Amino acid sequence: MTTHARNASSVVIVLGGVFTLLNLTELLLLDGGWPEIVGVTIGIALVIVGFAMQRGWTGVRR
Repeated sequence: MTTHARNASSVVIVLGGVFTLLNLTELLLLDGGWPEIVGVTIGIALVIVGFAMQRGWTGVRR
């Protein structure tokens, strides 16, 4: 894995985590609705993709 890809995966993990926490906070403490639920889902997906990138996942082989 190149240094650029490793740095990009770390950034994706951090941004996904921040996005998830912000949406969860708004959903639980403020007047949140379906946009925050979608935001939490997108944030979790970003964390998963970033972790997979960091572990060297290249895709599904058929």
